Amino acid sequence: MHVVLHYAEVALKGRNRPRFEERLLRNAADALRGLAEPRLRRLYGRLLIEVPDSTDFEALGRRLARVYGIAYFARATLAEPTFEAIEQAVDAFTEGRTFRTFGVRARRPEKRHPFTSAELSVRLGRHVERRTGARVDLESPDLWIRVDVLANEAILLHDRMPGPGGMPVGTAGPVVALISGGIDSPVAAALALKRGCELCFAHFHSAPYTSSASQDKVRELVGRLAASNGPSRLYLIPFAELQQTLVRETPAQPRIVLYRRFMLRVAERLGARTRARALVTGESLSQVSSQTLANLDSINRAATLPVLRPLIGMDKDEIVRRARELGTYEISIEPDEDCCSYLMPRRPATWTEPEAIEQVERALDAKGLVEAILERTVEERIEPTHA
Repeated sequence: MHVVLHYAEVALKGRNRPRFEERLLRNAADALRGLAEPRLRRLYGRLLIEVPDSTDFEALGRRLARVYGIAYFARATLAEPTFEAIEQAVDAFTEGRTFRTFGVRARRPEKRHPFTSAELSVRLGRHVERRTGARVDLESPDLWIRVDVLANEAILLHDRMPGPGGMPVGTAGPVVALISGGIDSPVAAALALKRGCELCFAHFHSAPYTSSASQDKVRELVGRLAASNGPSRLYLIPFAELQQTLVRETPAQPRIVLYRRFMLRVAERLGARTRARALVTGESLSQVSSQTLANLDSINRAATLPVLRPLIGMDKDEIVRRARELGTYEISIEPDEDCCSYLMPRRPATWTEPEAIEQVERALDAKGLVEAILERTVEERIEPTHA
């Protein structure tokens, strides 16, 4: 069985395109591991996968649908780039199919052949009309016949399925994604993956003062995201003792902002192990008290790496819709106690000044608190979970 992968943005990379294509091929092969041992090669403007005919195409499709960088993919029949061979491939494709109308879309990216795309489309259309009695309809046919003619082979596409688009994971560089058991942060992580980031994950928990439910949920969420990211590093970070210290030694109202600042400091230190170039969070502007513009400004100043917030302009309905599409929503809504709900102040500040927050922190041993957390952090490897 042959499957053709088409990309979109990768085509704009000019002389760098081969590097992006190679990464996309590698990611596709990794996604299919355990299902099939594919043979992969680059073609003109697309990629070709060959797997055993016994491979479950639906299962293969579910996996490729999680590989960022693929615009769409389709099962394919290969033929010699001649009229006669292409007609035979079309005959095999239409055999046994019931259709009253059809359309032909022929493309000839390689211009060396002695016919044009239009000439091939017309000839194939007349051939199918004579053989089947169906009529041509280029608006909404019962069946599309799509043919790409390359230098050494023609490719007849069928069973076309959409991919997730974006850029191949790993082409933008390593990033640390802060992930809770909630709805927002997995969506933010997926959007970072779509732009080519390769993620490791940092989860802050308040065990043993809260249950382990949030950790179990995050393992499941990371497994789902690992279907796109590949086997993933997850840091489980004990946060309760620092929270108790902040309750004892700092004012109540800005406490959530202080929590967030320490999270960024810890995530940066962990990111140094993978040479991370940025942090990703699931914050959306003005969604909750800690996510007002003033508080985000105060939080940002604790970090030296850029803080990426893919959800910054989304409302909750849009985030929930994306979570459902991603397949993380049902996991995220399972009940748990995350660290943000532990020792929460009654009236958290909605407006803080960075200078005032820094003044509060001067009374703390910030470096020592971060080091204590890092010493107790546990690292796990999470394998992909395929639907």
